[in-house]
Amino acid sequence: MRIFHQGTSFFKKTDRNLNYNLLETIKSLMYGLIIQPFAIDLRYKMDEKQVLAAFISKLPEAIIICDSNGSILIHDSQSKAYLRPMGKKDNTPVSMAGLPITSIIDKDLIEYALDEINEQLNQSAANTVSRFILHKNTLALQTQVVPILSRTGLFSGFVVILEDITLQNRAEKRVETLLKTLSKNARSPMASIRAAIEAMKEFPHMDEDRQHQFKDIIYNESIVLGDILNNVSDEYTNLISAKTSLKTLFITDLMQTVSRKSRDRLGIILQIKNHPDTGSIKIKVNTYTFLNAFLFILDRLKTKTGLSEFYYIFSKENNIALIDISWKGEPVSPKSIKQWESMDIGTQNHTADICLKDVLGQHQIALWTYSGYKKIKDISYLRFFIPADENSVQKPFEPVSALPETRVQIRDIELFDHSDQAMELDNRLLTELSYTSLIREINQASRVEEIIGKHSQLPRLILSMLSSGTRIRTVTWLVTAFSDAILNRLLIFAIAGLGPPPVNFAFVTLGSEGRKEQTLKTDQDNAIIFNDPGDGQTIETIQAYFLKLGEKVCTWLDQSGFDFCQGGIMAKNPKWCQPLAIWKKYFSSWIYAASPEDMLHTSIFFDFRFAYGDKKITDELTAHLIKSLSNWTGFFRNMAENAVYFKPPIGLFGNFLVRSKGPHKRCIDIKMANTPIVDFARIYALKHHINETSTQGRLYQLYIKRVLSRLEYNELDQAYSFMMQIRFMEQTHAILGLNIKAHNYINPKQLSSIEKRMLKEILKKIKSIQAKLSFDFIGATDQQFS
Repeated sequence: MRIFHQGTSFFKKTDRNLNYNLLETIKSLMYGLIIQPFAIDLRYKMDEKQVLAAFISKLPEAIIICDSNGSILIHDSQSKAYLRPMGKKDNTPVSMAGLPITSIIDKDLIEYALDEINEQLNQSAANTVSRFILHKNTLALQTQVVPILSRTGLFSGFVVILEDITLQNRAEKRVETLLKTLSKNARSPMASIRAAIEAMKEFPHMDEDRQHQFKDIIYNESIVLGDILNNVSDEYTNLISAKTSLKTLFITDLMQTVSRKSRDRLGIILQIKNHPDTGSIKIKVNTYTFLNAFLFILDRLKTKTGLSEFYYIFSKENNIALIDISWKGEPVSPKSIKQWESMDIGTQNHTADICLKDVLGQHQIALWTYSGYKKIKDISYLRFFIPADENSVQKPFEPVSALPETRVQIRDIELFDHSDQAMELDNRLLTELSYTSLIREINQASRVEEIIGKHSQLPRLILSMLSSGTRIRTVTWLVTAFSDAILNRLLIFAIAGLGPPPVNFAFVTLGSEGRKEQTLKTDQDNAIIFNDPGDGQTIETIQAYFLKLGEKVCTWLDQSGFDFCQGGIMAKNPKWCQPLAIWKKYFSSWIYAASPEDMLHTSIFFDFRFAYGDKKITDELTAHLIKSLSNWTGFFRNMAENAVYFKPPIGLFGNFLVRSKGPHKRCIDIKMANTPIVDFARIYALKHHINETSTQGRLYQLYIKRVLSRLEYNELDQAYSFMMQIRFMEQTHAILGLNIKAHNYINPKQLSSIEKRMLKEILKKIKSIQAKLSFDFIGATDQQFS
């Protein structure tokens, strides 16, 4: 029976630290079972299931194999013992097979692992594996996640490998305690010895009895000191070999990941300024905590300096790796760094229950701030001192043999079977990692026709993410990445057809797309800003080119599922395809002269976001906007009047106020219900010169600037997320369940009792934030909103 094909790339090859023999063996077994089910006689499939089950049952590590949706297909009893809920006994018959992996391993950790794998796959990295430390019950588990890829590169699932490093973890903490004990206990005898020696040196002619007393002190204290050193040395020798929880990584690879995540999560541009001969510097880190700590520090720097662009350089001196973050402006004080160390390493899009000081201690990292290096004025630095890894030799793994399969629990191995799937993404198992394939197809498209139709694949992907508990921030980020990829590709096609533009330009998105909050029911709002004409150029000539560009792109977007804007706010409209000077006049007129009625139609322009072209143009327009808004209260009054005009659909006695007629009778417009939160975030963000455009990003920055309390921020953030979630769920149900167009209406009677209660509380909260807006910008009292 020949069913194994060793040469097939089933797992992406990982580095030597992962058990390569283990993966190669599983690869062979899984290939016969999963990738080529019709290449073998089906009567042998059960035999192969038994071989695979028997194999993983013997491994010293715990093994969990999941499909692309994150559902557990196979696991051994070791993994069950590691991950069982606190209080349950080992002999419980309940299987984990069929459960989502996120029900037993923290979803943030799984998202982190899949995101890291996604990045490695995009870069065609030779080592595709994600590692983190999982703390479960009383155990510390070294976790490695490896993707399973089909021959065509389709993400088909992943393997989770767990190794108990609890003793090693405890050993590391004990080593730290020993060193502190040594420092503390050795201080007294050393001081006594030193005092005795200094006294004998200062008084060389002291009497013999006094000298003898001092010699006794030196002798006795040296014995005490020796005992301390011997005890510490013996225990340290036993413990130090267990210190294996940190993994070796090249700083180059690590900082590339930090740069990408800082851009995606925080809107921070982190650029390298390094020499090519520094690429071989390695450090040992817990990737998950180190990355989140680094992002936390960047977030703090952004808040402290008001900047969103930083540079980094790394080097090595005396076995210490140095990473310098630099920016133009005042340095951060050591006092601020001390305050950061006591804070949890959470950011806008991520929460954590470990403080920065603990992460720095785990990695033996020190932070310092300085400025004026090499007489370069106005440049400040934050330096990381990290022990460099000089010895990266990994322990070899011993071969394993098989045992009976009684310790392994299998769900349905057929769920791995993708043989009957066509290559179209519509028929693939859609997970949080699947968007990579979709966006890759868009980026690699060679014709417009290859992009048209991709939008129809989005609802199923979103439904899969929502069903697995993915956060709304991630879902909206996905839709934004998808929309941006299509727009970027269409602009490339259009420019290739029209020829190079006569001047630099910026294609900007507005409204929900500008706020990175597009749903499945949205039209296109966009514009073109081009540089002012130079010598020998006219606006009319330049505009003619960009109007053709706008016409092509907007038409293709409409064909790709992004409907034309009914209000005509598109780049193909001459009014919204203008030079920078005209755009500055537009914003000045909206700020200084517009009425509340005018602002109803122009508020979406204050959510503009750079999408393609020359970002310096939008940066200049943003600077003009911020300068124009300074000390001009009339603008904020007009915006606030519009925001409080909308009445939340909830009655005096807490009943929902639904539509009484029309196609959406007995329904609530959930988009309109969420608009006051969007308006609230926009008004206060503009007031406090916050450049972020997304609603949740604005709310977070308002919290950082202490405009919102922690309670206010949490309530508004959760309220916005809840309403966006039920909006997405209703839209995916309309498209996939009812085969109708997506809409923004929900019937409260179709909500659960908990959802109804939450929605009522949110609508009441909206009344309170409208009262705050009115009080701060109009002068009305709370009674008007009761």
